[in-house]
Amino acid sequence: MRWLIRRSKQHTDERGATAVIVAFSMVALLGFAALAVDVGAMYAEKAQLQNGADATALAIANDCANGVNCSTAMTAPANRLADDNANDGSSGVFSVTQPNATTVRVETNAQASGSTDDSFALFFARVLGNETAVIHAAAEASWGAPSEATTLPWTISQCVFKKYLSPSQLAELNATESFTGDPIPTHILLRYDENTPDYPGCAPQNGYAEGGFGWLDRDTGCSADINIAESEVGNDPGNDFPSECTGIIASLMEEPVLIPIFSTATGNGQHATYGLVGFIAFQVTGYKFGGGPSLTNLDPAAPSCTGNCRGIQGFFTRYVSLAEGLSTSGGTPNYGATSVWLSE
Repeated sequence: MRWLIRRSKQHTDERGATAVIVAFSMVALLGFAALAVDVGAMYAEKAQLQNGADATALAIANDCANGVNCSTAMTAPANRLADDNANDGSSGVFSVTQPNATTVRVETNAQASGSTDDSFALFFARVLGNETAVIHAAAEASWGAPSEATTLPWTISQCVFKKYLSPSQLAELNATESFTGDPIPTHILLRYDENTPDYPGCAPQNGYAEGGFGWLDRDTGCSADINIAESEVGNDPGNDFPSECTGIIASLMEEPVLIPIFSTATGNGQHATYGLVGFIAFQVTGYKFGGGPSLTNLDPAAPSCTGNCRGIQGFFTRYVSLAEGLSTSGGTPNYGATSVWLSE
C-alpha cells in the first residue's frame, strides 16, 4: 500500500505541473492572438488612414493648382476626405500644413466613432495592459508645371478669343481673370488661313501681323520662344505647320495644349512681334494644317474645315494669366498646364 500511496502523490504533482504549463501557455497564446488580431487590425486601419491622407492631400493640391487660396482649401470641409476612406466612417485629420509654396502635407489619425481622441482601440492586447494604440498616416501632394507639356507655337488674338466665350464666361473672365469651362463644351473652329472670317469689333485676319497666320518663332523644339522680360514673341510667316512640331501630332488631342493670347501685333513678316496678355488651355479635337494629308484629322462635331481652310478644332478649358503662365516650377515654363501628384 505504501508503494501505491507514493505513486498517487507523484501523479498529483504531475497534474499540478501541467496546470502551471497550461497557464503559461495560455498567456503566450493570448500574446500571439494579440499580435495576429490587433496588429492585423492596426495594419488595416493604417491603410485606410493612408487612403484618406492621400485623397485629402490631392484634393487640396488640386484646388491650390486651380487658383483657390491654399489657406481656404486647407480648411474646406469638402477637402476633408479622411472619414470617407475609413470603413467605420470615423478618422481624424491631425494636421494640414504647407511645407513650401507648391506642396501640402496632410496627416491623419485613428479615432473611435464619436470621439476626438487620438487612439485606436485594441482587442486581445487589453489582456496584456495595452488598451489603445496611436496610428497616424501622412501624405504630401505637390503641383506645378509638368516636366513635359504639349505647347503649340501658335497664337490667337484676345479679341477673337473673347468672341467665343458665352456671356456668363466673359463676365466671369472680366471679373476674375478666369472662367468655368462648359460641362458639355461647344466645339469650335479657330481658323487662320486667307479666308478667315472677320469678327465684329476685332481687327481683320485675326489681327495677325502682315504675312503672319499665328505661327510663332520657336526655341530648339516646338515651344514658342517667348521674351519673358517684354512678354513678346516673334512672328513666323506662312501658314504651313512647323516641321519641328510633327512629333507632337500623335499626342495633340490627348490633353489640352497651351496657346498664347496676344493683344498687339507690330511690324510685319519675320520682324513682327506679338504682345502677350495671357494663355489659354485648349482641348484639340481636330485639325487641318498646311503640309499634307497626314496633318489633317477633322472633328465632325465642330464646324467644318474644307478646301483651303486651315484651322484647329476643339474647346477652351481655362484661361491663364500672364503672371501665372510665365512662372516657372523646377525650371520648366508653366503655360497653364498644372499637374498634381503625390510627392510622399
